[in-house]
Amino acid sequence: MMDCSTAKSKLFPYVDAELPPEVRDQLEAHLARCGACRRLADLEVAFRETYVERFSPDPAPEAVRERVATLLRGLGEGRRPGRGRRRIERLAVGAAGVLLLALGLGVGIALQSYVGTRTTLAELADAAVEQHQKLVRDLLPPDIKDVSPKVAEEWFKKRLAFNVSLPELKTERLHFLGGRISHLREIEVAALEYRVDGNNVSLFIIPEEAYRQLRLNDKPRFKVVSHRGYDVVIWRSQGAGYTLVSEIGDRACLMCHAPEEKLEPLPRPSAHL
Repeated sequence: MMDCSTAKSKLFPYVDAELPPEVRDQLEAHLARCGACRRLADLEVAFRETYVERFSPDPAPEAVRERVATLLRGLGEGRRPGRGRRRIERLAVGAAGVLLLALGLGVGIALQSYVGTRTTLAELADAAVEQHQKLVRDLLPPDIKDVSPKVAEEWFKKRLAFNVSLPELKTERLHFLGGRISHLREIEVAALEYRVDGNNVSLFIIPEEAYRQLRLNDKPRFKVVSHRGYDVVIWRSQGAGYTLVSEIGDRACLMCHAPEEKLEPLPRPSAHL
């Protein structure tokens, strides 16, 4: 029988219809009896359908396709071609092929330019808020919970190829609820959920390279974005990027600092999205 860890590792090839039949059947049997994994699968399927439909390349215009079809049909009509005619036909076929290739490349380049665009600060904030809401509603159940931050840190380090350092619990007002491996846009992250004074706070640890792609200035160290009623704080430390989502303003600083520490207030949001 397939366990949850194996099932989650198979979700991406499953929604892309790339699993061998035997593995697919095992996964579907697991999804039938595991509500948490089934919700994840449903989310992945919904995400794929939304974005595949949105970014599927449009077909070539009807007029262009008709011109190419007419040209190709015309090459097969009439008497057997001589050497000169055959050369013209080859040139015509080549021209038609170049035309279709150019159309395909044009669509492909346009799509690649979108998908390959560097993640912006606004996009990261939007993705972080969306993930936070799913974590709070248990739409993204934790991979690990009921453990200390240090145990969770070791768990992530064995599974992620970048530095993962969890803050220590410096006050009884802060509780570590659990964490999971997740994605912000297409960036693999450690998603951590805490409770501060009864309020849920999410912390996402991202690879330093992904943070650098944001092309942020070094100062101020903490970048604050207000988005959909949440404060999103973004900074870099210890070879990784951090993105914190909360509704409690400066009190979210308890994530990393003890209450008695004297701290400068967070800067005002640099953007309202």
